[in-house]
Amino acid sequence: MAWFLKSYRHEECDIEWTDEWSCACNDRCPVCDAEIEPYDYIDLSVIVEVDETGKRWAVLVSGPDAEDSPNYVQTCFDQKQDADSFAAQKIERLDSV
Repeated sequence: MAWFLKSYRHEECDIEWTDEWSCACNDRCPVCDAEIEPYDYIDLSVIVEVDETGKRWAVLVSGPDAEDSPNYVQTCFDQKQDADSFAAQKIERLDSV
């Protein structure tokens, strides 16, 4: 399932904030409760990063049960090229759904 980091700005209240959620939906201003559209977002559905050991590459894929947290499933690889290839396959599969 998709997972997004969304950025919001409400100029009337002079406030900016971010939120993570399973869709790029609107949020409520924390000051006045007005409904605000995100002005930008980053797709965090598939992430490639060095794992906690610092020796392997981890691909984190937001699980199908993601709604209020990403519930990442991690798959590790010795080579970054393999991790990138796996990530690309996952992104392609998510885009086709």
